[in-house]
Amino acid sequence: MEQGYALEWFDCAVNKFKQKQEHFENYNDHQLQGFSEEVERETARQISYLKRLAFLYPRKRKFQEALDFYFGAINNLIDNAELNLQMRPDELVNMRRAVQVVVASLRGIHSFIVERYSIYIDPDVPLRKYHLEVTKIDFAQVSSSNLFMNSPSLASLLNAEFKRIFNSDNVANVTSRQVAYWKALHQKINGFQLEDIRNEQFCSLELLLIERNFNSTTFVRYLTNRFTWQIEELTNNAQVINHLALVQKLFNQIPVIKGLAYDQQYDNLSATINNWFIYEMEFRSQSNIQKVNQAPATIAKSSNYIKKTADKVLCNLTVDQLALFFKAADQSKVIAAKSLSAIFQAVAPYLSTPYKDDISHGSLRSKSYSAEERDKELLLDFIAKLTRQIEEL
Repeated sequence: MEQGYALEWFDCAVNKFKQKQEHFENYNDHQLQGFSEEVERETARQISYLKRLAFLYPRKRKFQEALDFYFGAINNLIDNAELNLQMRPDELVNMRRAVQVVVASLRGIHSFIVERYSIYIDPDVPLRKYHLEVTKIDFAQVSSSNLFMNSPSLASLLNAEFKRIFNSDNVANVTSRQVAYWKALHQKINGFQLEDIRNEQFCSLELLLIERNFNSTTFVRYLTNRFTWQIEELTNNAQVINHLALVQKLFNQIPVIKGLAYDQQYDNLSATINNWFIYEMEFRSQSNIQKVNQAPATIAKSSNYIKKTADKVLCNLTVDQLALFFKAADQSKVIAAKSLSAIFQAVAPYLSTPYKDDISHGSLRSKSYSAEERDKELLLDFIAKLTRQIEEL
């Protein structure tokens, strides 16, 4: 069975009942009993095969291929067997019972696969392709919750997104990842206690969605639009940058569930929103520079803040490593400022590296969100040397 098509016996049995009606007009009880016993023995062989499948294919890729092929084959057989059952007339009682026995056995094997190898089922493949039902989620009942009542616009966005995924036209495309996400979100909203989470810049429902990495494009647009409306009320770019830096800091302090994401095709919500902050503040900073250049009277005053390379501190770290160092120092409270961006703005004009004379605070900020493992290792080596040096003092 391992060398060829494992489900060949069931394939023949299903196709057997595709034959014309007259072949089964005399299908008697004795034949049905014998056939049912054969089905039972073959089912046991299939279960035994599936138990040994991981050992037959020790390499993960080959095992996954074998499991996917088997899953696809048994799903096709279930479809064909159920179609045969629908086409058989009611008067052919024994023949219909024989097909029902095949369908029941195939579904039993299918259930065994789902139970034993659930972790190997692709969470982003539609459930219907695995012959799995989409769990019913009554999302409408959370509309009366405190979370929804206090955030009507965001509640409306969530309801629209839920309906888009679970509407009757799209139900064949729903994946297990989507079901698991909405089910957990539904339970979280229902069990929410008002004192659970508070934040001066984000409402409770926003905090919940940020925590659960709700990286839907509609939620990203909702957040960035809200941030934009807030800064439109401020009178100058300096106030705007300070406000954005504060909101970014508060956003990054919100705990996020590791490994959870709403939509795998998009970046994490944290990365997307931080990129928006970076580019928005960079744009506002550039606008300030342009205004300075256009106003000769202010050049002499601002020149005090322009540092030449000779006046800077040379640091034998890369920009990436410097960004990591200051981020770690900020989070461990070794140094303290209004925000991490404020630290970068303060130190960038005074630092240079062997590779870069002029460091912008924007590049430090950007690198702090895209750390490479190699840079982490080199920085840890540097800190180890620093530790040994301190011990020798």
